[in-house]
Amino acid sequence: MAFIEIAFAVTAPFLILLSWWKRFPYRAYAKALLAVTCLITILYAVFLVQQLIDMAQLAQELIKKSGMKIDDLPPVEPDAFFYRLMSMIILPWLFLIRKCRNTPWLAIILLVVIYAGGTGSWNDYNLLFKVLHYLSLFCAVYALLWLLRELPFQKRKKKGYQKIS
Repeated sequence: MAFIEIAFAVTAPFLILLSWWKRFPYRAYAKALLAVTCLITILYAVFLVQQLIDMAQLAQELIKKSGMKIDDLPPVEPDAFFYRLMSMIILPWLFLIRKCRNTPWLAIILLVVIYAGGTGSWNDYNLLFKVLHYLSLFCAVYALLWLLRELPFQKRKKKGYQKIS
């Protein structure tokens, strides 16, 4: 799951450029691929929340084992890492909104957050399998969006009553 951040940091800039390039013949598909890439970051946000929960449980166990009280700990002030982590958890959920997903501006903000804090470690252990897993996840999310008619180039039918004559 940690590979999603790196894959987003690599693929999203190219897809943004292709979606803005006026003479690119497959511009609509580049926008659709960008929407899929942005939607995948929700899984990374869930992964980060799970990591935070596990770290909090570990801290509680260590405090219990050492015999310290929580009141004895010094107060913690939020720093740049905290704000980056919170934005990496909160911003991807905005991609569930169709208008946010179909424009590149939120993706650009997320890219700035990722590049400002660094993309983590480029662990190349089993890199081929990580790329293949990401591609299969990418295909599954694309198929889901296609079936739900949520891709940017797909028109949604208006739900309403038709007059029968």
